[in-house]
Amino acid sequence: GYTWSMFLLMSFSHMYIYAFDQYRVLRQVPAKTYANFTAEWWCQVVTAPIVGIIASCLVFKSNCEPGYHCIRGRTLILSCCAAWLVHTVLHLLCLIYVVPKFGKPEPEEDPTVGETFSSVCHHAPCSWFTANPV
Repeated sequence: GYTWSMFLLMSFSHMYIYAFDQYRVLRQVPAKTYANFTAEWWCQVVTAPIVGIIASCLVFKSNCEPGYHCIRGRTLILSCCAAWLVHTVLHLLCLIYVVPKFGKPEPEEDPTVGETFSSVCHHAPCSWFTANPV
């Protein structure tokens, strides 16, 4: 009974957040540098424990299925927690050691330091705001 109303309210809340973010970034923030990879890296870091819940749920839902393990009580809870912990640690280790091997090295000097958005867009007109189809 509550599923449709829940998804409808979630849709409206997402539209509100999207509109608020667009208004806030485009109208209220006087200046911001989006050329830094730090924000993306931290987004991936905070995603690791959240996605680890999926591994924990996989252990829980595969419990007592034909051909799989069948554990109960405290052992099941500890197994779910272990799956979460193992996934989170592996995710973070991959972010720290594997992902940097596939990236470009950071430039020693930023060629656009001190320039404003309006001056950069004259020689590089494509940006997230102009090329994003949304």
